[in-house]
Formats: sequence, C-alpha cells, structure tokens
Amino acid sequence: MSRFLLACLSALTTALPVSVGYAIANGLARVHLWFFPARRHAALVNLATILPGSSRRDRMRVVTKMMASYNCMLYEFFRLPRLERDELFGNVEVVGHEHIVEGLGRGRGVIVTSCHLGNWELGAVALAHLGHTMHAVAGVQLGRWLAPAVRDAKSELAVHTIRPEDGYRKLWRALSRNDLLALMVDGDIFGQGIALEFFGREVRWPAGPGVLSKRTGAPVVNACVQRLGKGRFRLTLEPMLDPDAFADDYAMNVAIAATTERQIRDNIEQWCIFRPFWGEAAERASATAASEREIAA
Repeated sequence: MSRFLLACLSALTTALPVSVGYAIANGLARVHLWFFPARRHAALVNLATILPGSSRRDRMRVVTKMMASYNCMLYEFFRLPRLERDELFGNVEVVGHEHIVEGLGRGRGVIVTSCHLGNWELGAVALAHLGHTMHAVAGVQLGRWLAPAVRDAKSELAVHTIRPEDGYRKLWRALSRNDLLALMVDGDIFGQGIALEFFGREVRWPAGPGVLSKRTGAPVVNACVQRLGKGRFRLTLEPMLDPDAFADDYAMNVAIAATTERQIRDNIEQWCIFRPFWGEAAERASATAASEREIAA
C-alpha cells in the first residue's frame, strides 16, 4: 500500500507543470502554519534564539517561509523518482565536489554532514548520480505508512538508507569500503548527545560525526542544498575537515556545528526544523523520539 501511495504521489507531482506545483506548495504554507500549532510554536521559539531582538511579526514571517520551503521540498521529493539525470544536473549547481574527491583519495570514506536546509534529499541523490556510493542515516520519514516506500525509492535513486537502530557497525562498514556516509546533525534521531554552543546557546549535539571521523580516519565534508528558485538549486560542499587536524572528536563536532550554524544563518527561511531545538523541551522531544524507536524496534 505504501509503495502504491508513493507511486501515485510521484505520478501526480510529475504531471503538474512546475509552476503550478510550486504555486500549490507555497499557497499551502499558511494552512501548514495554522493547522500545525505545535510546529509553529517550536519554530517561533527557535527563532527567538537565532534572531534575538526580532519582533513576533518578523518571526511569523520567517516561519511562514520555512513552512513554504518544507512544502516545496515535499513536492520536489515526490518528483525525484521520475527525474532524469540530465534534468537533475541541468538544475543543480554543484560547488566544491573536489573536496569529496580529495577525501575519497585517502581511502577511508567520507562523512558528509548536513542539516534540514533547502532540499537535503536532493544533495544525496546528486552525489550518488556523480558516481559515488552513498549511504544515509535516516529514521522514519513521512510517517510510518510511507516510510518503507521512501526507503525503497531512495534505494532506486542509489541512496542506501541505514536506520539509527542498525548501530555503528554498518556505518563503519560503509566507510571501510571508501563510500560516502551522510549524517544529519539537526534531526531528532539522537537519544544522546554532547553539549556545545550553537547560536550562542548550549545545545545537545550528535557526537557521531566527530567520533566516527576520529576513530576511522574518515574526513568530514559539510554539505547544504540551497533552493535558488523554482526547481533550481545549489549544492555546496565545504572544504574537508581532516580528523588529524583536531585534538579530539569534541573539537571536530564544534567545527561541524560552526559550519552548520553559518549555513543556517545565511538561509534561515529554508531551515525546516519544527521541533524545539534548545532547552528542556528539546531534551524531552529527543527522549520521546528515542522511546518510540525502541518500542517500534
């Protein structure tokens, strides 16, 4: 059933003219805003940290654009299975691919870190279409009904999904084969984390990227995909972070967080996180998500 539903959504979004698809996605932003009050509240609270001194009206304007960006991402995601390679690279500008090539030249794989900015799924597909074997850690996506079909669709796009509960062995195995391993650093799949500063406040940050890099010798390349316009994107791959240049995994994670903060600050209206990111509310949300995964497992 999930595969049939995803196939229908893919066929529908592909049949729509691009201008119509984006008009619908943007037009539904206010529906998203008012029918999901918990998401709206969480985004407003997060923006109070990111944009100190801003008025509630200004933050509401940004949240509305965040929700429009998320709607656009969904529209683009459902189109991906039917998108031809030439069309993909005709609309995606890739900047910094040489950093991936440099990292893979060491033979220890590359950890690609990213956040929920613009169209993060498109970045993984683009790297896979450039000839790299791509593995991505992801929890339940688009609800439990669609999650199996989403995993299958991503596999068909040459992006192999690793579930959080699969453990570190699969991550190490991917890096030992000199593959790419994509890790999201702002998701809610981490039951535990380390304390570091993010936008001037302490936050629980996933320890995994720094720990994996230091233990395996795999360099880290931070990536983000900005939406430049209707169907146009820029995939930016930051200069490689060499694990040998950092004293420990904590220092590496601080560097990853600093790069991620800059990317979010520069593209705040495309950051699609609708859960509390700082403080006790964030810890409760993370603990709840971890408990749900244990029950599901």
